[in-house]
Amino acid sequence: MKNILLFCSYLLIVCSCQNENTIKDYSISTKSNMLSEGKVLFSKDDNCYLYDLKITDNFYLFLDEKNDTVLRIYEQDNILQTSISSCRSSEKDKLWKPLFTKEIHAETEDIAYLVDNNTYYKAITLDANNSNMKINTIKPLKQRNMFSRDFNITTKETFGIPISRDTKCPFYFFNPDSGYYWVDPSPALEKKMPNDVFSYTNTICLNESQNTIVSAYRFTNHVSFYGLDGTLKTTVKFGETPVIPITTSDPNKIDIRNTSKCFTYICGTAKYVYCLYEGSSDFTNQSKIVVFQWDGKHINTWQADRNLQAIAVDKNDKYILAISRNKNDGQDIIRYYLSVH
Repeated sequence: MKNILLFCSYLLIVCSCQNENTIKDYSISTKSNMLSEGKVLFSKDDNCYLYDLKITDNFYLFLDEKNDTVLRIYEQDNILQTSISSCRSSEKDKLWKPLFTKEIHAETEDIAYLVDNNTYYKAITLDANNSNMKINTIKPLKQRNMFSRDFNITTKETFGIPISRDTKCPFYFFNPDSGYYWVDPSPALEKKMPNDVFSYTNTICLNESQNTIVSAYRFTNHVSFYGLDGTLKTTVKFGETPVIPITTSDPNKIDIRNTSKCFTYICGTAKYVYCLYEGSSDFTNQSKIVVFQWDGKHINTWQADRNLQAIAVDKNDKYILAISRNKNDGQDIIRYYLSVH
């Protein structure tokens, strides 16, 4: 009897500890605070298409889908010209199909991380004194047949989203010793969504020190917070009314073109995760940026003065760097300074 009582006490302690670290699902208002006027740092014509970006202490890094110069790096103090670059055709420091990883790193100064060609996890090390660059392979990724995006690399696992989606699972994590683990969507969200697996299209960002990975959904106004073991912590709805994908004449297929686009990009810092929100079906709205602590608590919502394609935030949460389409079929690179969250 004494052992049973001790066991019950243990369960109560464990459950209470878990409850302390968990926030119940909740909704937040779509009301927002206007960002300071964005400053266009430079523009690119339609010969380039910048699809991702990173900020280090002294540099801005961009990936270009359209050009042989796949990586463009600018000194923050000399933004008007590319100081370092890497080409697909280069013999040295060659990159083929790079994607910046989204995991949060501790103080990394002038280092950025990417996965190239779905195969190699690499570090780009920059030197502000002489504008030199080194690209080193940290390790090969062993899930080569799982072509993925939104890579987040931890000390033990690789987290990602498969490009060819055939499951409702928002992401997987892979360990070379134990294989793949597929993470289930929120049951509350699953009840509302059409059966089409593309309803669950999403983007993810991970903070290993906070034991949290965040999944923000493209076709519904929900953001889910998970532990790194795949345990769901909380799901937050942006607005009182759920956004549900429109279906075609086939109720099992969503109408991607006419469905409202919700969260289209995600990035993070040590303190916060930033979720870029669209709100229209045709990318014509002025974007919003919804900011959370890593425990799922909503901090702020910012309103931009234009539609944004991708964002990065400096490690001190002082400013946002963004890519935006311009009227000349090119792109602008814009900086927004942040007031206190």
